[in-house]
Amino acid sequence: MVSAYAREPAPDRWAHRAAVRRRAKTEGPLGAYRAVFRNRGFALFWTGITVSMIGDAITKVALTWYVYQVTGSAVALGWLAFLFTAPVVVGGFAAGWLLDRFDRRRVLIVDSLAKAVVIGSVPLLHAFDALSLAHVYVVAGVYGFLMMIPLAGTPALLPALVGEPHLGTANALETMSYTLSGVVGPPLAGVVIAWIDAPTALAFDAASYLAFVALLTRVVPRPDEPVARRERRVGFHDAIVLLLGNKVLLTTTAMYMAINVGEGAMRVWLPLFTDRVQGGGATLYGILLGAIACGEAISSAVAGMITRPLPLGLLIGVAQTLGFLALAPLLLAGGHVVTLGSLLVYGFLTAPLTIWAQTLRMRIIPAEQGGRSFALLRTLMQSTNPLGGLAAGFAVPVAGLTAVIAATVAVGAIPGLLGLRVRALRAAR
Repeated sequence: MVSAYAREPAPDRWAHRAAVRRRAKTEGPLGAYRAVFRNRGFALFWTGITVSMIGDAITKVALTWYVYQVTGSAVALGWLAFLFTAPVVVGGFAAGWLLDRFDRRRVLIVDSLAKAVVIGSVPLLHAFDALSLAHVYVVAGVYGFLMMIPLAGTPALLPALVGEPHLGTANALETMSYTLSGVVGPPLAGVVIAWIDAPTALAFDAASYLAFVALLTRVVPRPDEPVARRERRVGFHDAIVLLLGNKVLLTTTAMYMAINVGEGAMRVWLPLFTDRVQGGGATLYGILLGAIACGEAISSAVAGMITRPLPLGLLIGVAQTLGFLALAPLLLAGGHVVTLGSLLVYGFLTAPLTIWAQTLRMRIIPAEQGGRSFALLRTLMQSTNPLGGLAAGFAVPVAGLTAVIAATVAVGAIPGLLGLRVRALRAAR
C-alpha cells in the first residue's frame, strides 16, 4: 500500500515544501508553537496528556524504588520492568482495534478512568498495611496492558486536532510532554519517597488521570478532520502490508526496537548504578532521570521550531548512534558530574528520534487506518522493552553491572549505524 503523500505528484510535493519554507520565514522560530496552541482542542489535549505523563513518571520511579527497597534484587527489578511493558504485546492489538472502531477521545477517557482506579489501589492498600509485592506486579501488568492506548491514541488523534503543516510541531510537543514529565516526575517522586514513602507517591498519578479526563471532555476535533470519515473495515492486515512494503517504516521500526531493548535494560541497571556506584538513594536516582529528561526537553523544543523540510531519516540514524555512545563514559564509573553530563547528552540526542520518525509515519500512514497502524508499530517497538529489562535483570548478577551497561551502548549504537546504510531512510524527509 502506498500512502497518499507518496502518491502525490512530484510538482505538488515541491510546491508543498516551498509553502513550508515560506511559512517558516513568516512565522519565525516560535511561530509554529503559537499557531498550534491557538488551537483550543490541541492546547487542552496537550495540557492533559502532559499532566498524566508526569503522574506516570512518578509511578514508575516509585514502584521501581519500592521493589528495590523490599527485595534488593536485580532479578526482581527485571521482572518489574518486564511486567511494566510485556503486556503491551497483547494490549497493543486491542488498542488498535478500539481506536479505529470507536471515538478515539472517548477511548482515552475510559482508559484514564480505569488507570486511576488501578494505580490508586496501591496507596490505598498501603494505607491499610495490605500492600504486597504481588499486587505491585499486577498493577504493573495492567499498566503495561493499557499503555498502548495513549501511545497509539495520541498520534492517531493529533491529525484530527491540527492541520498537516503543523504536524511536526505537534509531534515535537508530544515528545515534550514525555520530556517534561521526566524533568518534573522523577525528582518529585524522589522527594516524596524520601519525605513520605514510595506507595503514597502513586496518589499523584491517580489524580493526574482524573485531571486528564476533565480536559478531554472539553476537546473538540476540527470540523474537517479526516478521521471522522474513516472506513471501519480496515484491519491489521492492511497495517502489516503497509509496514512490510515501506522501507522507511520497516527500518525505523527495527531501529526503535533496538532502542527499547537498551531502555528496558536501563530500567534495571540505572537504579543499581545509582546505589552501588554513585552511592546515592532515591533522590539521586530521580535527579539522574531528570537529567535525561532535561536533555530531552531542550532538544524537543528545538526540534519543534524546525519547519523546513530536512532529511529526517539521516538525522535519525546519526542521533541514535551518538545518543547511545554518550552513555559510554558511565563505564568509567566517574563522579556525579560525569554521570549527569552523560545522561543529559543521551537525552538530548535521543528525544528527537520520536518526533522525526512520527512525522514521517504520519505522512505515510493513511488516516483511516491510523489507529491500527500506530498500534502495530508502537506495539512492535515496545515489545522489546521488557526483553531488555528481563535480560538485564538476569545478566547483572552473572556478567556484572559494567558489562550490561556496555551491552546497552552497543545494542543502541550499532542499529543506528546500520540504519544509515538504507538509502530510502537517508533520503526521507
